[in-house]
Amino acid sequence: MTHGWSLKHIHKLIVMSAAYRQISTGSSGVKLDSGNRLLWRQNPRRLDAESLHDAVLSVSGKLNPVMGGPGYKDFNYTEAYAPIYEYITPDNPELWRRSIYRFIVRTTPHQFMSTLDCPDPANLTPARAQTTTALQALTLSNNEFMLQQARYLATRIENETDNSDAAIRRAFALCLQRQPTREEFQASVDLVEGQTLFSLCRMLMNTNEFVYVD
Repeated sequence: MTHGWSLKHIHKLIVMSAAYRQISTGSSGVKLDSGNRLLWRQNPRRLDAESLHDAVLSVSGKLNPVMGGPGYKDFNYTEAYAPIYEYITPDNPELWRRSIYRFIVRTTPHQFMSTLDCPDPANLTPARAQTTTALQALTLSNNEFMLQQARYLATRIENETDNSDAAIRRAFALCLQRQPTREEFQASVDLVEGQTLFSLCRMLMNTNEFVYVD
């Protein structure tokens, strides 16, 4: 109230608080407060479906930063007795905008987003459910959107580096914002040599470190 009902002010207070800036690792308080009731550590949280979608586009270099204007439609529409909506794999800059601009069809949920716990748009959802299922892992590994963006990420890295070692380090920097450990680097070398850089990019975008906020 003292700051004119400013949501930005509240957001700043929250993200700059000591509780919000705690890390999720560490074992000093496990015996005293294993449930983290006293907020002595951060609770890891998985990115929601929309944020994960945008994060994938961001690291692949395909995120379209255009703001405002009408939303985009990532489906084909067929007029029939009942309208038919067929979702397509985003394959052009118009469809690579942030998820907040995605046109939502209430009668036909997006399968990729729904699998990652995006609420059914036909229902009122005051709080999202968060599940952990095998189908989510399979979707992140094999969905055509994820495979396509992994290819784009591999191409981006190849254009930005001039050797395999540099490519591996660049992949870690883009996806995880850090350099690989010695063991991770050697495993990545073996993976790239045995398969391709695409396989490494696909793997990194499926790690908990990419999908979760610590």
